[in-house]
Amino acid sequence: MDYTKCFKEVLLQYSFTDPIVELIRHNENITYKLTEKGSEDTYLLRMHKPITKNMQGVQNTREAILSELEYLIAWSSHSELPVQNPVPNQNDELVTTVIVEDEEVHCSVLKWIFWETMSKQDFNSEETVNTFGTNIANLHRFSLSYQHGSCFIRPEYGIEWTNTMLTKLRFGEEIGIITSREFHIIKNTFSLINARMKEWNKTKDTWGFIHADINYSNLILTSKGISFIDFGLSGFGYYMMDVAMGALMTKGELRDALLSGYTNIISKRVDIEQLEAFMFLAIVGYYTFLVSQKNKHKWIRENISGLIEHLCKPFLNGQTVFYNI
Repeated sequence: MDYTKCFKEVLLQYSFTDPIVELIRHNENITYKLTEKGSEDTYLLRMHKPITKNMQGVQNTREAILSELEYLIAWSSHSELPVQNPVPNQNDELVTTVIVEDEEVHCSVLKWIFWETMSKQDFNSEETVNTFGTNIANLHRFSLSYQHGSCFIRPEYGIEWTNTMLTKLRFGEEIGIITSREFHIIKNTFSLINARMKEWNKTKDTWGFIHADINYSNLILTSKGISFIDFGLSGFGYYMMDVAMGALMTKGELRDALLSGYTNIISKRVDIEQLEAFMFLAIVGYYTFLVSQKNKHKWIRENISGLIEHLCKPFLNGQTVFYNI
């Protein structure tokens, strides 16, 4: 597909005058930074076209993109932290669809938040980690009260999702970057997690709308504190999935501070086994993202043994790995 042509078609649908354009990246979306010349008006343009078919999903449909944007509008009216607000096109639509080479491409524009992207070094203090846990809890507390319509569509992160992940990893075995023995151990780990997941209740307090992609690149340090960006993979799942992703970003000795910050807002018992399961799934999710990219196969081959020895085997042996991952 000619993405340059697609980009130009999209710009015509908005009231931009002569923006300075900067390509940011192409992962689950193609993203551009747009800055109007002679002003500080800056925007994020997303073309909802993943870099590989491996990443294609319900989140790329027009209905799901609109649902994400509606959530952001609602969240921005409640959040004390900056939120990337959607920008409508000239037809007052939040999602712009263009047809290039007989293919539909859905696009959206968000207001730019001037930020400093966070890194591992930013989570070295108990106070910061505790606040981070509080911020995740505040996001979930809003989700608990959020009322969406019947047309609201987003991905779901349950057993079907884990099975899809395993299918994607099987491709790694088929092409030889994951050995049959390694895949067997990974498969057994998935089986254990799925068995436990079947026993987890889906109640209002445990299951709801989550960010689902909490990592350093999706957290920004603003003048008002740590804020979340990029809800492109957001959907319905267990709230502990977000907490587990947050835990992966902090040192083992600081993870109790994260849980404390979370439970101070949402009073509930935290299931460590559940957190460990989602930590494993978050890590493996990165492998499934890379397995369809040939230039990343060497990295997978070099690191897969560490995943097996330090996570899968201890997990299967019933050892607690929450503080060691």
